[in-house]
Amino acid sequence: MEQFYERKDINESTVEFKIKIPQDSFQETYNRLLKEKTKETDVKGFRKGKVPKELVESEMSETIKIQSFEKLVPLYITTVLEKENLNPIAPPAYKELPDFKKNDDLEFVIDITIMPEFQLGNLKKIKIEKEDVKISSKDVTDALESIQKNSPTKAKEMNDAWAKEIAKSMKIEKIEKLEDLKKYVKDTLKKQKEHMMRHKLEDKAFEQAIELSKISIPEPAVKYEAEERERAFLHDMEHKNINADDFLKANNITLERMRELWLKDAKQALESDVFLKLYAKEKDIKISDEDLKAKIELIKKGAPKDTDPNIFENEQWIEYIKRIEEKETAFNKFVKEVLGE
Repeated sequence: MEQFYERKDINESTVEFKIKIPQDSFQETYNRLLKEKTKETDVKGFRKGKVPKELVESEMSETIKIQSFEKLVPLYITTVLEKENLNPIAPPAYKELPDFKKNDDLEFVIDITIMPEFQLGNLKKIKIEKEDVKISSKDVTDALESIQKNSPTKAKEMNDAWAKEIAKSMKIEKIEKLEDLKKYVKDTLKKQKEHMMRHKLEDKAFEQAIELSKISIPEPAVKYEAEERERAFLHDMEHKNINADDFLKANNITLERMRELWLKDAKQALESDVFLKLYAKEKDIKISDEDLKAKIELIKKGAPKDTDPNIFENEQWIEYIKRIEEKETAFNKFVKEVLGE
């Protein structure tokens, strides 16, 4: 195939292509579709498949031209991307469509969105202030009162006997006195609060790392990812035979608000993905064949019985699991580097 396109770099994330489909190639596809339509078309006064081609063409010419174009476009765009070694992160945006009235080569213009090049920022500049986790006596009292309110025991007074009964019902060992239960509740609340605090610190560290690395995701990519989330949501509703509008109304949220959340989630997910890839590359994080095999075996054991066993041999699926493991390893290493154990 001869050079049939022109490239123009608009900015670091957008490449414009003017692509030309030769008239003879378009005409060949057009003639084939016209032949198919002629066989399929029913017209009063003619047997099916015997309708004159000229009659079908007079009625459906524009439709067939558009369908011919739609059939050829993927081939030409794919060839352009392969030649230019580009990996788009969003569907192509059409800037100009061909003029089907001209009996000439068809020209159209598209924008391709690609991920810009980013450099890992100086992570030593990340500043995270750790807070001491404190549990007050009121926190413990509130928790005990909640346990008392929701427990099956009929005891009205919090005492040693009540504490032992609660411990037995909750399968908590080594509780002989009320003070033992109070200590257990305090320790549990502290662990929960520390866990929540850890997640907050991880989020803050991630935000700063993305900012220091100057990661900015092109808008078309964010929009496309958000639309994918919406499509997945609607498909899930349909699969479960649930009316999406009724579901949103029951949960007191509008579709517009959901779209805002999908956009935010898509942006954060893409930023995180880019950062973790940069970090993994910088730290030379790779998953060994042995670790990957062990992970796949673990997934196999936990998979539902009706899972198609061929999935575990699928190269694309294996590569996907490998990327997930590399990102998880990168995340854990990053958190350890910034926050410590």
